[in-house]
Amino acid sequence: MVKVICNATPLINFASINRLDILKYLFTEIVIPQAVYSETVESGFPNSETIVNGIEAAWLKVKSVQEMPESIPLELDAGEKEVIALALSEQTTRVVLDEKRARKVAQSLRLNVIGTLGILILAKQNQIIPKVKPLLDAMMTEAQYWVNESLYDNVLQAVSEDEIE
Repeated sequence: MVKVICNATPLINFASINRLDILKYLFTEIVIPQAVYSETVESGFPNSETIVNGIEAAWLKVKSVQEMPESIPLELDAGEKEVIALALSEQTTRVVLDEKRARKVAQSLRLNVIGTLGILILAKQNQIIPKVKPLLDAMMTEAQYWVNESLYDNVLQAVSEDEIE
């Protein structure tokens, strides 16, 4: 169990299916930068109250970025930049990012990256959830989370849910 700094997309994916608790069970501390808070709670997306509840219960923490390192490319969005900046400033090596470009930047800065799909796999491996497929399907429907077909199949194979039911 570790501390993670989380971007908006994974947060929205889990909040949209009312399963933010999965993050709480997997990680000792979950931090979101101010930009991610703005992107999720202040934008008022459906189910943003689940994020507010996590903050009020103090297992989800909002932190401001004090300094933006020059090593972080400007073309990343505000949340992605702040996730990486917070990880570097707090010497937290694990970040939760889904977007490919942000993941590459984080990895180049020696951060450990996990995304929504990795968290679903980890949750099943740790017996927090019985199956990945229903949650992944719900995210794709509720949060419009896009996963290409081969990646979808690979994830289900990884957790032995690829058999025809």
